[in-house]
Amino acid sequence: MAGFRCTAAIVPVRWCAYGGNILIGIMMMFIWSTSAWGQISPGELHESHAFLEGVENCIKCHSPQGDQLSDKCLVCHTSIADQKKTGKGLHARQDYSDCYLCHVEHHGRDFELIYFKGGQKAFDHSQTGFKLDGKHAALDCRNCHLPRFITDQRIRNAKNLSLENTLLGLSSECSSCHFDEHRGQLPDNCTECHTTVSWKPATGFDHAKAAFHLEGKHEIVPCLKCHISVADSGNKYDKEFQRFKPVAFQECTSCHNDVHKGRLGANCTGCHTPSGWRVVKTADFNHDQTRFPLRGKHTGVTCKECHGQRSTAEPLKFAACTDCHSDFHKGAFASRESKGACEECHTVDGFIPSTFRIDQHALTDYPLKGAHLAVPCRQCHVVTSSASGSKFKFVFSTMECKACHDDPHRGQVNKFVSSDGCQSCHSENSWRTIAFDHSRTEFPLDGKHASVLCRECHAGKGEFKVASMVFRPLEKNCRSCHSDIHRGQFAYLTEKGDCASCHNPSGWDKLDFNHDINSRFALEGAHKKVACAECHMPESDDAGSYTRYRPLDIKCESCHGTKPVKQESG
Repeated sequence: MAGFRCTAAIVPVRWCAYGGNILIGIMMMFIWSTSAWGQISPGELHESHAFLEGVENCIKCHSPQGDQLSDKCLVCHTSIADQKKTGKGLHARQDYSDCYLCHVEHHGRDFELIYFKGGQKAFDHSQTGFKLDGKHAALDCRNCHLPRFITDQRIRNAKNLSLENTLLGLSSECSSCHFDEHRGQLPDNCTECHTTVSWKPATGFDHAKAAFHLEGKHEIVPCLKCHISVADSGNKYDKEFQRFKPVAFQECTSCHNDVHKGRLGANCTGCHTPSGWRVVKTADFNHDQTRFPLRGKHTGVTCKECHGQRSTAEPLKFAACTDCHSDFHKGAFASRESKGACEECHTVDGFIPSTFRIDQHALTDYPLKGAHLAVPCRQCHVVTSSASGSKFKFVFSTMECKACHDDPHRGQVNKFVSSDGCQSCHSENSWRTIAFDHSRTEFPLDGKHASVLCRECHAGKGEFKVASMVFRPLEKNCRSCHSDIHRGQFAYLTEKGDCASCHNPSGWDKLDFNHDINSRFALEGAHKKVACAECHMPESDDAGSYTRYRPLDIKCESCHGTKPVKQESG
């Protein structure tokens, strides 16, 4: 639980919320004293907040009740306010909405203001939108969070930020930290080719996306054979780089000598293929002259694979892909308007990736929305096996969440799921976004209960995990969550000693105790104006301090003494 330091003790944030009026009351009692601030302050503020020292500045960060208010932090920390407003960055996340959970104050001038649970190295950087993996995972935070890498001008221009200490303002673009080895020849999306594990080899690069697709023998040619090194006199650190663009490739003779010396024309591909110069096409046959020009993957198919041993002039069926290819999907799409035509999802460049678009998926029985838009196809359309063979799953018995998702709540909320589905709490945008109407339960959230985090009541035992959350059965009486600070003195009011006899959810200090009905001593006359604390004094036992309410001696002399009052003479 987050908290702040008060002399040698850690005071929970919950205490500040419930006991805020007590804190402010003490502050007003001692404000006249020159040493008052030293007596009531939980501790010195950090050096960057030192200008806020003094009791007159408390409400610049706290409410009059002592609550720590994140909205007040944002008055000064405008860069964080921008993140929340735009919905970008770590601080825009719902679980980082309360500043005090990570930033603790009143621990002294040089105390570290940022609290990392488990230490800074244990921070889950993926929450920022930039996951640290590969070589990045081993880097120290300050290897990247340096002033020269800050690209956000709002952060650079912020008056209340130290560029040397801030963790804000970095871009996720590779070029914001890394020098462009390609000198602008290629697009700046480095991750399309490279990984964070190593720059070389560029395992993600697909030459098929380039203007010149590598086929046959070209696939085993070393890159440097075509992409030579070029001197770069303008860079003192890297004197040369590989030339990727422009590279002439339109004609075979751009790289290869014409051993025929032009006798057979300039169209080398009329007879040859990238499989090797010795692999010669039958005569100088041009397949484009047929009704089935060879494109994509078909260009690498040998004549025999389609035509077998028969004459190549013998006609073949080719109107549908299934004339040559078996239906891998076993008729799953036969009911569609296209009758399961392969062209609806695939091209001749390869069966993978599918060309089935999001807008096409929107016309199916299950349009993709929210977080589902980012789910890879294969995560839902898994490969299944049966007696007829393997195939991808495209037909589902139900469109409900349970078709793909396990119930982490173990049936505890079936009452709501059965009527409204998982949407009674969650949305398709994110499972973490909870919007549940607690008034539908037997325990509507009123007063202070409305601001309590779900996990504080439903977390179960041990470390917080979704699978361990308990929703039912839960006790609804106060004692199931709150300890009895009165040591059972008021158990006589109800059979269970329920706190509601005096308190209500608006706050512990909102008392509703009827002294005339619920005690042996009715308050009459001047007694009605006597403060509770004048009769009910603090006591201590092995468990600590508490206030004595009963039993109390209700004889007059127990409070007023036995000496008779002297009557003045007339």
